[in-house]
Amino acid sequence: MPLSTFLKPAWSNPVWARQWQAFRSNRRGYWSLWLFLFLFILSLGAELVANEKPLLVSYEGEFYVPVAKVYPETTFGGFFESEANYRDPVVKDLINDKGWMLWPPIRFSYNTINTTWTFPPRHRPLQKTGWALTIRAAIFLPV
Repeated sequence: MPLSTFLKPAWSNPVWARQWQAFRSNRRGYWSLWLFLFLFILSLGAELVANEKPLLVSYEGEFYVPVAKVYPETTFGGFFESEANYRDPVVKDLINDKGWMLWPPIRFSYNTINTTWTFPPRHRPLQKTGWALTIRAAIFLPV
């Protein structure tokens, strides 16, 4: 087969064009496709909404983009050659003394450990009966 047959647009194929028209006649499916595509494209910018790294850092007149590139702590006057932890108070102070940081609206990532608990999280009170008795009572007791 010549290469030109593979490079033809899909809509020039009459079978595909017929299938596309049949799909477009289903309004719910057609609009669901566009809604799904919109939400998918919107999700590509999720790192700009929720991230534990600042979007932009200005330090000593230079601009850094920690979301796109990894910078060592020594870049900002720290001691370690490892990746800078921008939530660390020491690194925050180093950067804020000679520059500024632009944070996303939500300063947590999916794997961020929250170390700022001031109280332990509340737990449900313990029941006096075991879980088996609770399930058995829920199943066999009349409502």
